[in-house]
Amino acid sequence: MASEHSESQETSSTSLVEDSLTISFEDISYVVRHGILAGGRKTILNEVCGTFNAGELTVIMGQSGAGKSTLMDILAGYTKQTSGNIFINGRLRNEKSFRRRSCYILQDDRVQDMLTINESLHIAAELKLGNHISKQQKKRRIHEIITSLGLSSSKHTRAGLLSGGQKKRLAIGLELISDPPVMFLDEPTSGLDSSISKQIVYLLHLLARQGRTVVVTMHQPSAALLSMVDRLYAVVGGRCAYVGSVPQLLPYLEHMNLMCPPYHNPVDFLIEICVENASDLVESSGNGRNNRWTANISHETDSNLIEISSLSACKEVCLTTLPAPKEDPTSKILLALKSTYTTSFLKQFATLTRRSLLTIWRDPSFTLMTTGIHCAMALFIGFLFYNIGHDAKYVRDNYNFLYFSLMFLMFTAFSGVTISFPEQIPVIRREHFNRWYTTGAYYTSTIASTLPTQTVCTLSYAFIVYWLTGQPTELRRFAGFCFILLLVSYVGLCKGLLIGSLFNVKNGVVFGPFFIMPFTVFSGFFLRYYDAPFFVRWLFQASFLKHGLVGLVLSIYGMDRPKLVCSELYCHYSYPNLFLQDNYIVGEKFSMLILALFSIGIIVSIFAFIILKIRLKSKW
Repeated sequence: MASEHSESQETSSTSLVEDSLTISFEDISYVVRHGILAGGRKTILNEVCGTFNAGELTVIMGQSGAGKSTLMDILAGYTKQTSGNIFINGRLRNEKSFRRRSCYILQDDRVQDMLTINESLHIAAELKLGNHISKQQKKRRIHEIITSLGLSSSKHTRAGLLSGGQKKRLAIGLELISDPPVMFLDEPTSGLDSSISKQIVYLLHLLARQGRTVVVTMHQPSAALLSMVDRLYAVVGGRCAYVGSVPQLLPYLEHMNLMCPPYHNPVDFLIEICVENASDLVESSGNGRNNRWTANISHETDSNLIEISSLSACKEVCLTTLPAPKEDPTSKILLALKSTYTTSFLKQFATLTRRSLLTIWRDPSFTLMTTGIHCAMALFIGFLFYNIGHDAKYVRDNYNFLYFSLMFLMFTAFSGVTISFPEQIPVIRREHFNRWYTTGAYYTSTIASTLPTQTVCTLSYAFIVYWLTGQPTELRRFAGFCFILLLVSYVGLCKGLLIGSLFNVKNGVVFGPFFIMPFTVFSGFFLRYYDAPFFVRWLFQASFLKHGLVGLVLSIYGMDRPKLVCSELYCHYSYPNLFLQDNYIVGEKFSMLILALFSIGIIVSIFAFIILKIRLKSKW
């Protein structure tokens, strides 16, 4: 990578071309473990070489499993190569610095479905540009990108209602906010029809012409798309079969006595014959080292775009409205912001929290459904255990009611997050990899935006059941009852985030209860502390349900509650203190229970954060 001096020279420049980055790589190999035995190895890439110039649209093509996506991942910094070197402008790449100046748009890239195009770009601008430029400059930048991408007519449409091509363009626009000099796109035309694919590739061609290095992967580009491609890089069996311009592909094949049939797409022909002629092709291309067929690339595809640009569909993606980098003060500032996160942790937290709350507000069905379930269950339980709280005859039933309330609120908080959080992982991975925000900012904003809904649901349930079941009408007991239920539901939410960070939705539903049941067994309801073997008693202290249950019992029957009314001739638990003694609760301090619940919640949150951070750095 460039030295500090040359780096400062680059970032102080006002010309995008001067700050353009040429990527070259040599002897890149990637080997993975294969099979059950640890010694089994599979070579995905085998010492490939090549150069991708700024100002050119380069397409990495090849059959499925050829290694093109792996090569893209390595060049983007998404995957670490087994061996080899990558250079930027002739200097060894500094991966961390390079990632700040590039973006990677994945094939299964997703956007925030509940936000409009305009809102999505505004949030991206807040996160990627920060306070270093004025609001007016941000608005102008967003307007230019919307116009350039041909999304003006649908800028107030929610992303979930956009077509596949519009979503692709929006994903590109979100990264264009910070004007990256290098753009990687994995299969950008996958699943799109020929017309939309032509628009996307034409857009990428124009982006490259502004001085960017644009590298995309395609399985098999059609003849209509080839006219907009500057450089082909064909991969076969993890090696380079051809690197050069599109017009030079036929002479290259003829040079090897491989005659393409008339009126046949030369790329299709190359794909058809590359397996049986792999060794000869790799030898002829020097595994990417042979520059003979790239020497005459001089943007010759521009002359072929006159016919394409005359199409009304392609006029929508014309980038003529983007200002010239030398004249636009915004672009000058953007080039100076490439070396670090442009926003502080607090700014990231506030912006992400606002985005999450806006998403919840736009899609209230899940929130309303969850609140309705809590209220309906509260009414059902309230009438089932109606007015038992003051009668000594029903102390044991009341104890069962308290435990059920604990379990219900814990499971609803746990299962809701376990299902919803993993669905956000693809969006988080793309935004985090492209340095929108830190993992900590996203994680804390997720907790902050989820707590209000969980608080409303928990308090709704607690308020209804407390009065229907006839619990003591004392403010301190009601406050203690609600506070304990809130803390337990919060810990359940944190455990849901832990499972959501660790598994996808399917595995989370399967393995989630497995992580919860030990805490249920050692809650003190099914197995009392002094009845358990001595070597597992420590697990009671780790069970947040145990602390929650004791806290609820103390709230209802502790605090020197006087003798209860007995509706029978004899009630064993007329004196609440006797019930506390039988359940080994005498001597427990309410403040220590609160501290224990807080501690468990913090520990679980830290583990969830660590797992999420690891997951975002990997591809699982």
